[in-house]
Amino acid sequence: MGRTKVLLATIATTVLVSGCHVFEVACPAIAQASGVSVTVAASYAPAVKALHLKACQDGVCREGYLELVPGSISVDQGCEPYVPEPGVPKPGAPGQVDPGQGVPGQGVPEPAVPGQGVPEPAVPDPAVPKSVVPEPAVPESGGRGPDRVCSATAAPDGTKRGMLMLDILTESPMVVTTSGTSIDGSPLPVRTLRFTPRSDYPFGEPCGRFVSASVVLDEAGLRQDRPAG
Repeated sequence: MGRTKVLLATIATTVLVSGCHVFEVACPAIAQASGVSVTVAASYAPAVKALHLKACQDGVCREGYLELVPGSISVDQGCEPYVPEPGVPKPGAPGQVDPGQGVPGQGVPEPAVPGQGVPEPAVPDPAVPKSVVPEPAVPESGGRGPDRVCSATAAPDGTKRGMLMLDILTESPMVVTTSGTSIDGSPLPVRTLRFTPRSDYPFGEPCGRFVSASVVLDEAGLRQDRPAG
């Protein structure tokens, strides 16, 4: 049984022209895999020892035993606590001068000079608004914020996954059939599904269209895998 190799590609850059402006769109270095992926549901995975898949599309068939690997999900580990930059007090904090306070001509009277009358308090020009420094957004405790390090980790979800590579994958209807051996050595029920692969632009139209064929196998049979949401 040969090993399934992961396909990688170099980063593709698409240039868009709009009027006199040129915009570059960087696409992720992820190549489209021409194959059929199978997920054995967590409730059925313990009963599956070996899985055989046959896929037919546009009159061409490919079959073989799949290399099953444990499936996983991404678990959010949160973000580091927000730490203000040292030496930069939060606006409004003690010790920070609020623009407009204590500045002659902006609502604060000038000190009296001996031998002269006490000047009348200056009235700010209503046409010139007082300078206001907006308070920077400070994230709440436990929330996401600027320059904060966030992370995630992979955790087993109890499923088994495998892929049958094809020479080419199109949007034409295809038929897949699964068979194999259970953990006790008995044959698995033969399951067949006819479906149409999905096509989408997960990274935007400039990065090209991706065609995917994914199925789920459980006790009830085969079904097309559809994204959550």
